[in-house]
Amino acid sequence: MKCFPIMIRWRFSSVIPLAFLALSVHAEQPAEVPAKTAVDRASVDAAKHTPENSAKQLKVREGLEVRLAAAEPDVVDPVSAAWSTDGKLWVVEMSDYPMPKPGQTERHGRIRVLSDRDASGRFKSSVTFADGLDFATGILPWQNGAIVTLAGEIVYLRDDNGDGQADTREVWFKGFTTGNEQLRANHPRLGPDGWVYVANGLRGGEIIAVDPRFRASKTPLKLQGRDFVFDPHGGEWGTVSGNSQHGLTIDGFNRRFGCSNRNPAIESVLSADVIDRDPFLTPGDAIADVGKSGFNSEVHPISNAWTTSNLHAGQFSAACGVTAPGWAIDDTSEWLLVCEPTGSLVQRQRMHWGNGTWKSEREANEAEWLASSDDWFRAVDLVPDVDGGVLVVDMVRAVIEHPHWAPIELQNRPDTWDGKELGRIWQVHVPNKQIKSVAVRDDASALEAIVSEDLLSRMLASDHLLAHYSPAAPPQANVIDSLARLLSDSAVAGESKARIAMLLNRWGALTPTQHASLLGEQDDRVRALAIKMRQGNRFDGNPVSSTAMLFSAFDDSALIVRQAALETLVASVDASELNDAKISQLVSLAIRDREAPWVLKLLTALPNEFASELLSASLPTPQSRATAVIPTSVFEGWMRRVSAKDPQRATELLVNWLSEAMPTGAAADQATQALVMQMAAAWSKGGGAKGTTSLSKEAADRITALDSLAASIAINDKHAVGTRLDAIEWCRKQPEFATELRALVDKAVDTTVRAAAYRVLMQRDTEWTKQQVLDQAESISPTDRVAVVTAVRGSVQTATWLLTEIGQGNLPRTFVDPSSMDWFRRHSDADLAKLGRETFAPAGDVLEVLREYESAAKEIETADVVQGKALFAQHCANCHRIDEVGHVVGPDISDSRTKTPEALLAAILDPSAAIDASYASYSILTVDGEAVSGLLAGESSDSVTLVIPGGHTRRFEREDIEIFRASSVSLMPEGMQRVMNVEQMRNLIGYLKRWRY
Repeated sequence: MKCFPIMIRWRFSSVIPLAFLALSVHAEQPAEVPAKTAVDRASVDAAKHTPENSAKQLKVREGLEVRLAAAEPDVVDPVSAAWSTDGKLWVVEMSDYPMPKPGQTERHGRIRVLSDRDASGRFKSSVTFADGLDFATGILPWQNGAIVTLAGEIVYLRDDNGDGQADTREVWFKGFTTGNEQLRANHPRLGPDGWVYVANGLRGGEIIAVDPRFRASKTPLKLQGRDFVFDPHGGEWGTVSGNSQHGLTIDGFNRRFGCSNRNPAIESVLSADVIDRDPFLTPGDAIADVGKSGFNSEVHPISNAWTTSNLHAGQFSAACGVTAPGWAIDDTSEWLLVCEPTGSLVQRQRMHWGNGTWKSEREANEAEWLASSDDWFRAVDLVPDVDGGVLVVDMVRAVIEHPHWAPIELQNRPDTWDGKELGRIWQVHVPNKQIKSVAVRDDASALEAIVSEDLLSRMLASDHLLAHYSPAAPPQANVIDSLARLLSDSAVAGESKARIAMLLNRWGALTPTQHASLLGEQDDRVRALAIKMRQGNRFDGNPVSSTAMLFSAFDDSALIVRQAALETLVASVDASELNDAKISQLVSLAIRDREAPWVLKLLTALPNEFASELLSASLPTPQSRATAVIPTSVFEGWMRRVSAKDPQRATELLVNWLSEAMPTGAAADQATQALVMQMAAAWSKGGGAKGTTSLSKEAADRITALDSLAASIAINDKHAVGTRLDAIEWCRKQPEFATELRALVDKAVDTTVRAAAYRVLMQRDTEWTKQQVLDQAESISPTDRVAVVTAVRGSVQTATWLLTEIGQGNLPRTFVDPSSMDWFRRHSDADLAKLGRETFAPAGDVLEVLREYESAAKEIETADVVQGKALFAQHCANCHRIDEVGHVVGPDISDSRTKTPEALLAAILDPSAAIDASYASYSILTVDGEAVSGLLAGESSDSVTLVIPGGHTRRFEREDIEIFRASSVSLMPEGMQRVMNVEQMRNLIGYLKRWRY
């Protein structure tokens, strides 16, 4: 859930525009952080928010200066900006934010073009390129106009006569989700590889190409969990890894970073085709947080930075506009910037390569890089400026967050649009910097600028050459030759060489000799880029590097290069290229980089034939302990994949290895037992049992021997919990060993192990377990109740038993959680569904229930908060988390301080009244009758992955799914009134309102 500043009282203001006032503020020594005191905002002088007064409240890092570059009326409500190659700044304005006013039909979005910059950096000219736009969110100046992301579309606005105004509007793509104005496709960015990347806004969509210059598609392209990409010259388009909300930055090495509210920097680590080739991976497996996110993040606002969720105070809650401005710290690290508009600040983080991904840490300083005590300062985007400077896009609003996230009583607050006539662009440079405009107007200036020390110059050089030339119409030989000379010049910096290499490769002009020289460059990032290059820079192209080159790169001294080589191999290698030498190299890589998680993930994603041979070559035995340094997770990943693809081969591998790892009659040590159990579990989970139909007696005996091993491990608390869970699951499939698990339902046993044992016992030792549950009815823990209910849902017979016992009063109605109540009421078996409806009959329609419970929202100050906390733990913690209790599956409800008791009561009793699409429930019915509901985490042609209550992830093979459907209702079930009386409801609401105090 996204956060927004809560103002203690409404604010009203008139604004005095100062269009050409030159303003600046120097860093203070040090920047003081004033105490955050409540302010009577109704009495604040309107002049507080003029550019002059706002400038006085800005605090910037020592050694820097912030000055005004543009202000209202030249720019109003800016949300994003980008440079054109002629040195003009194109600004997207969103005056209708957060939504059109009631009754409003016209749209006021604009594209403003700022130019004629003076020595102080102030833009002296501002013209409107296009207006009447429907919530424009991003812009990319392109040729004679601009590519713009609008509500549901990507359009090209073209100036046909050179008057600086758009004459033609071409819709290129449509189908992007438009549900929430804050969650839409945005930030089209031209990568140095020649492709335009677009942040999906988190809600994705089903995309079709409208313009005939792009490849036609018979079916819409689903954008769920991925960002969008297309060739601006026409032809190909598709999806790439990434999942950014508002912001996208691409550096000279083509690294892409996005962001979302609670995630200040997200790297697209793996290419989408790696994910597409492995059914066990989802789009989320391709990305990683660069900066600390969520509760681990840290911001130090100096404004009155109130957030909807009080647990988000002092953390990123609206991160956006992430930018890598190209500021190198040393040979291994650089700076990253990200906006936090809720806190009226911009944070600088030190980014470095570590353990397979880029990582960033907030710089060690109490004050932020840029912050304001004016809580109308709303930095929402960042743009690299000339000579290492940065432009800060300031929307200037009283309320920056969308009312959609607000409690009902705040959704119509009168200051929602306050500040809509304001807007600023601030510039941050070294003090007293004389600004010189940068422009690239022809090929000659582009060739000069691409090797400049100035990042903006290099960016504009790439943009110019990519806009003027395409693979179908490359530049003339003199340009190619000039770039080739620069590429071979040892004095040219690595980032410039990366840009040049991508330009040449884009046009099909990169020679094998040039590519080989890139692999020998001193800069690790250049070598990594070279090894990952695709033909023509196409996201779906074949590698430029041969398989031999990829394997040779495994000997590189830099992890970034070895990982790049492995990623390229996984995305492209064919089984026909397999041989013993390559297997040996991969085993060596697994050992060398055993602490690099992304290398390990890639190793497990190798094609099935590779996984099979890798298992055969590397599984440890008493005679080959050296290979045990490969993490067990890698062996498990290989075994699961081989079992899923070729169960007979997987069974053969397992049996042969067991004969060496656990010779008949020999006692195995605990470590060997654990590894055997983990491998057997991976074999079983992958479907290896399908390969046992023609086993010899000796081989069958090897598999059977695992039964007794599993039983012994399950009850041995010296083994790790994960290993014991694998053993318990194994026992579920072997009924004769299930009774040995009876001891595991003792309260002294680990809760996770106990829950797993209940599930197996209810299925395999049913009568004993039923009696155990009845005997312990009054004392059985909430965790065990969930385990029992989950277990009985495995069959109609046990489910009927449970409902009957509840109906007869032998078990309390509260034994079943509301989610399971819904499951019983909606079961496909008519008799069971009828019994469920009778057992958990609703108390009437919602209005009747609300009337019945309306007193629960009264006199909250008298509620028993202690009992309310216990009720939360019992009924809500499966999907919600407050005060370190519970799981984060559903929305964050820890912000209940801002909600009225009446709103909370309505949300509890009518949870589907206002559901966000992110929390819509998806239901799966398996072929064996299991029904599971959860949030959709990912899907592929082979599988579906859900996040289910409790925070767990479950993956289902499509061949095992009978029904898969999305629900229009919340994952939160209805029927809480059946498990709580009015007084209990008051106590729960009292806890939600008062837990923090």
